[in-house]
Amino acid sequence: MAYIIDGHNLIGVLPDIHLSDPDDEARLLERLRAYRTRATHAGPMIVFFDAGPSGGSPRRETPGSSVEVEARFSEPGQPADDAIVAFLRGVTQPGQYAVVTDDQELTWRARSLGASAIRASEFAKRLAPRVRHATPRGKALTQEGSTGEPSPDPHAPAFADLYAGFMSAEKIRARFVQGVAGDVSAWTEKLYTGDAGEAQLAARWLGQHGGRDALEPLKDALTHSDARVRAAALLALGDLGDRRALPALCDRLASDGASMARQAAAQSLGRIGDRSVESALEASAEADAKSKVRRAAGDALAQIRARPPWLRHAGQGGAKPPS
Repeated sequence: MAYIIDGHNLIGVLPDIHLSDPDDEARLLERLRAYRTRATHAGPMIVFFDAGPSGGSPRRETPGSSVEVEARFSEPGQPADDAIVAFLRGVTQPGQYAVVTDDQELTWRARSLGASAIRASEFAKRLAPRVRHATPRGKALTQEGSTGEPSPDPHAPAFADLYAGFMSAEKIRARFVQGVAGDVSAWTEKLYTGDAGEAQLAARWLGQHGGRDALEPLKDALTHSDARVRAAALLALGDLGDRRALPALCDRLASDGASMARQAAAQSLGRIGDRSVESALEASAEADAKSKVRRAAGDALAQIRARPPWLRHAGQGGAKPPS
């Protein structure tokens, strides 16, 4: 299996590499190469980093990038999360990839496309430098108490979690394809009665294919108890592009208790692109407790202000202004 790594997210959980280090990315790539050298079962790795500072050119070369451990940078103004999702959408078999991140939104986006996910905090434990001890016979032992890297056990809990996540996503996708490809009512029912994974996929389908009939079901889903479902519905409203969703999006941006939902609300407001929501985005960009939400709100503001004047009140779907 190949790995797609949310680079800065992984650096954030490593104890000895810090995002403030001038060579943090190169040091991460070096650590990953060392891991692949000793873990012969580890597949190729593609590490995605956010682009360079605002206004500058994105960095394209990082010391340590190679075929086995490749570094990629997002485009200016594009979060690395979106670059990862775009990559998965462009491959024919996303199930062959495991996304390494602690970002909940990126996790469900990756799984909805068929990829699996590994928590960055768990993956970081694999990267810890291995301590070797001398035995009475002079043999060097690893921390596991055996010579060399232990053979991977597919029945071990870590592998079981990874496999279960992958198989769950595949089963959900298979169930959804059968018989409901164009049935808005069937997808709406899944949005309300399915488990969290099914509800997220239903929200995404309704946003992309449900049209005007999907607006009210998606707004109702904003009260779902699972933050992942609320975030999926918020992003789907951005896909829908209907300006009648703006009040609900602004409300979630200001009051939702889950940062992933507030971030999704900001992104969708930016995509719809109406200038009437600028004050709500400004407040979030300045005062939200989470940096990712502040950044998403700031990016949404920039996205709205970059639109031609004649588009700033049209919305993606060309719907009438919210009443």
